[in-house]
Amino acid sequence: MAQVVLENVYKSFSGRKGEKDNRGTEDLSIALESPVKSPEQAVLRRINLTVKDGEFMVLVGPSGCGKSTLLRLIAGLEELTGGNIWVGDRLVNDLPPKERDIAMVFQNYALYPHMTVYDNIAFGLRRMSGGAVEQKGTQHSALSTLLVGITRSLPKKLNYLTEREKAVDEQVRLVAGLLQIETLLTRLPKQLSGGQKQRVALGRAIARNPQVFLMDEPLSNLDAKLRAETRAQIVKLQRQLGTTTIYVTHDQTEAMTMGDRIAVMDRGQIQQLAHPLELYNHPANRFVAEFIGSPPMNFLPVQFQAPFLITNPQFRLTLPDIWERALQKYDNCSLTLGIRPEHLSISLPAPKNLQVQVDLVEALGNETVLSVHLTEATANSSTLQVRVAPDRSVQIGETLWLSIAPDKIHLFDPETGMAIWPQGRG
Repeated sequence: MAQVVLENVYKSFSGRKGEKDNRGTEDLSIALESPVKSPEQAVLRRINLTVKDGEFMVLVGPSGCGKSTLLRLIAGLEELTGGNIWVGDRLVNDLPPKERDIAMVFQNYALYPHMTVYDNIAFGLRRMSGGAVEQKGTQHSALSTLLVGITRSLPKKLNYLTEREKAVDEQVRLVAGLLQIETLLTRLPKQLSGGQKQRVALGRAIARNPQVFLMDEPLSNLDAKLRAETRAQIVKLQRQLGTTTIYVTHDQTEAMTMGDRIAVMDRGQIQQLAHPLELYNHPANRFVAEFIGSPPMNFLPVQFQAPFLITNPQFRLTLPDIWERALQKYDNCSLTLGIRPEHLSISLPAPKNLQVQVDLVEALGNETVLSVHLTEATANSSTLQVRVAPDRSVQIGETLWLSIAPDKIHLFDPETGMAIWPQGRG
């Protein structure tokens, strides 16, 4: 096993010859401070990340944020524009994929359709020029290879196996038992379900016993129930094997339930790197606050008046004392208030509460999620989402008063989007 270190990694793709740079003002404002010039398009910039030995690291972000490109750079399937990638104590920038001792699981499984499950798992082992299998086996002749191929389709007792092939067979059956696919070894991929194909793809990666696993959205083609089952199985296997794993997903639920740490990415940069609950409770900026959590955090424009008053056309709220120092420089300034759906509760009319009208009721059984809008909505008003108890009856069109939990408020600078942290919040 090994840690993976990314040092100031950049990646850009060249545009077509004669193509002009069509990036807008906003995109240009975050352009690379590097030798990359138009029409090259920067997709990753200033990526610095250390994945600890044995850690399960999740890269999460919206489509196009660069997470899969970063995974392909680590695997050696894309060429670096700048920076360094270390796997263990080896700088792998110039090493081909096969020499990086990394196994990758793809979104579309990438199984060989003409090979059985057994041969798909064994394929990488037979091509290895070193490692445990090579050490256990001996160099085999062309005749031995021919005999192995001829007798493979015969009953097991009649199979001819070299010492090396015996070692391959032992490893394949060990992995098959680990993934509970022993009964599938003679089947072709077309005879498997989506979940079974995914387990075979995992088995092929596990069989090689690499230093690092890379997984590129491996569950996105599965239905919801199977996705939850396979998610738990991957986590259990990773804990059992202790292999350093980097997992890419756009699903924040997968990220929160699987990762030891999560790197949230947007527009080619890491926005925040933290443990799951730290991301949820202490987002570094508005993007992270909105992306992590389902339903997402609600946002309201407010005006701050020292020492503790925040106002909106529809409510006035006094902040706890811990905000005093953090907000000293924001007196009479506009801020963005963030509040999670579970930190809004149905209450009584009061100046500090929000009057809203219900647009949609989603009864999920274990909870009910309401979509509401402020009764005095403006052009800039957005829909708010509220979690309420499942036994609370609410009708579409009903008017409610919502109270905000003062100790759960988040505040953001509207110019930078960065979070403002009160003193002593745990």
